[in-house]
Amino acid sequence: MAQIIITDQQAVAESYAMWVRTVVLGAVTGIIFWLLTIITSRYIVDPLACGRLMNATLCVDSMPFAGNIAAILAAVVGVIAMVRIGAARPIVIAIASAALLWDLATWTDGLFWLEAVAWSIVLYAAVYALFAWITRYATLWMTIAISVLIVLIIRIALVL
Repeated sequence: MAQIIITDQQAVAESYAMWVRTVVLGAVTGIIFWLLTIITSRYIVDPLACGRLMNATLCVDSMPFAGNIAAILAAVVGVIAMVRIGAARPIVIAIASAALLWDLATWTDGLFWLEAVAWSIVLYAAVYALFAWITRYATLWMTIAISVLIVLIIRIALVL
């Protein structure tokens, strides 16, 4: 019986082209996030929350709530697309990106629509680039631990 011994566990065999595809997919996911936020806000959250006068507080906060729904949907679309292009550990990338950019709709609320789209594209591309680079490491637990640590550090820094 043949025995396979792995001597180099430094990085998953992933090319530079795959990393660039993942970053471009992140930019596309930023556009999808913005579109889903607008669609969810206009056609789901606003009619349900703002249709009644009793829910006026939720009506005021409809954009962040719609953004949170859109972040989940964009993560699902991102996972499906990353599986299709063959990216390493797409679930880790999508969940870490969604956790890091959870309040993106709140951050861009009130901006001109073109500026909000640009920020969504840039931030999603940057976060996908970061986590696609991190997921190159061979051990899954190390990848998850580093991703969680980075998300915690950045989320705490955003609060301060």
